[in-house]
Amino acid sequence: MENGAQTVRNGNRYLLLILLIGLIVRLANVLSTSVIEIDGISYAFIAQAIARGEWGEVLKAVFSPFYPVLIALAHLFVGDYELAGRLVSLVFGLLLVYVSYLFFRRFLGERKALYACFILAIHPYLARYSGQVLSESLTTFLFMLTVLFFYRGWTEVKGLYVGLSGLFLVLTYLTRPEYIVFFVPFAFLLVSRKRFFHTFLFFLMFVILASAYIVHLRLETGLWMISGKMTQNPFVPLIAVLTNIPVVTYHLLAAIFPPFVLLVLMGFRRVDVRYRTLSIVLVIFHVLSLSLVGHSTHRYSVEFVPLLAPFAAEGIPFLLAFIDRFRYRSAARLGVFLCFVCVPLIQAVPFREGRILDKKAGLFLLREASGSRIASRFPIESFYSNGPWTNLEALCTNFPECDGLIRSLNDQAVKYAVLDDGISRRCPRLKECLRSLPHAADFSDSKGCVSVYRLNNE
Repeated sequence: MENGAQTVRNGNRYLLLILLIGLIVRLANVLSTSVIEIDGISYAFIAQAIARGEWGEVLKAVFSPFYPVLIALAHLFVGDYELAGRLVSLVFGLLLVYVSYLFFRRFLGERKALYACFILAIHPYLARYSGQVLSESLTTFLFMLTVLFFYRGWTEVKGLYVGLSGLFLVLTYLTRPEYIVFFVPFAFLLVSRKRFFHTFLFFLMFVILASAYIVHLRLETGLWMISGKMTQNPFVPLIAVLTNIPVVTYHLLAAIFPPFVLLVLMGFRRVDVRYRTLSIVLVIFHVLSLSLVGHSTHRYSVEFVPLLAPFAAEGIPFLLAFIDRFRYRSAARLGVFLCFVCVPLIQAVPFREGRILDKKAGLFLLREASGSRIASRFPIESFYSNGPWTNLEALCTNFPECDGLIRSLNDQAVKYAVLDDGISRRCPRLKECLRSLPHAADFSDSKGCVSVYRLNNE
């Protein structure tokens, strides 16, 4: 009994240390990120609509509503939508580490559960997304809860856990709509064991929550769809699916991170066969479903890192036993430490200054004309100046003549137009079109320049 209690106390100490490391890495990401992410602006605008009670605008937005709902709640305490979004991501990034430990300990044991959680704490992409105004951190947490509750309900024949799994999968779908496809593999695993009542419990939350959202989308768009984002990302032809499969697989491996891929391969056969089966089915479904759309990056696969963490944890003892065969095992252990700990930590905190000039222009416009309509390539200036946005690049494409472009800007009551290097390259005549307007400000550094022009719209 005393040995067991001592083991628990030691495990709790190590867990606290891992959580502290995870917190430091994630806080460093929050502090090193200088500008809100482009998709983060959309999430912040939806959160503002929630705060105003404009639920019609929320439900017909391109992005799903659950993450913005949490941003709106966090905004009640911090007063800034960008910071609120980062705090939501930070909190759920840390909760992922803690909750995963509680579940992993049941079938991996104390030591390997700590290994797995340490990997989650220092994983570069999990750490990065825990500091950004993006839904990845929340989605990863919700999907991992879905998997872990399902695994317990599936293996222990407990309907409560299966029902909770269905609930968290609905919340995952309401955060990232592409996860609706995972009702299929989970249901398949239940039906294959003739768990029909459990299948009913699993789908119950979908019928209650997700169907109401889908019906509302039907009323708003006239189409049956799982998300407003489908209007921008339609399915690709079958031949494109076949060519997308290796691309998605590559991005999945990149998301896992190369050193950890090696650990996953080493520990794959050492994990419980039922968890292996579940993981294989989900990974195959992920690759196939993501191949149906035309765009894929590692960002869309990072949610599978925690799912595969137990395999990496099982690979660590195998790796340590292998390097103990070396004559210079101390040097080998140092190499392992550098490769599997230092490299991920270095990659976890990139100092990003991208689009900092756009932010400076936005803060200038906040002082000069807060709330005014801004025309620019990205909505960054509009976000920081608290005003509506006009897509300047789209206008340049639609109006080949300067007179038509300026007329359109005036018709939309645009007060300032922002010209950066990117839009100057894509639409070279735009600078000539804006040359006749008063020049309000310039912001430049070694990487580029952003110019602000004022229109006569009061």
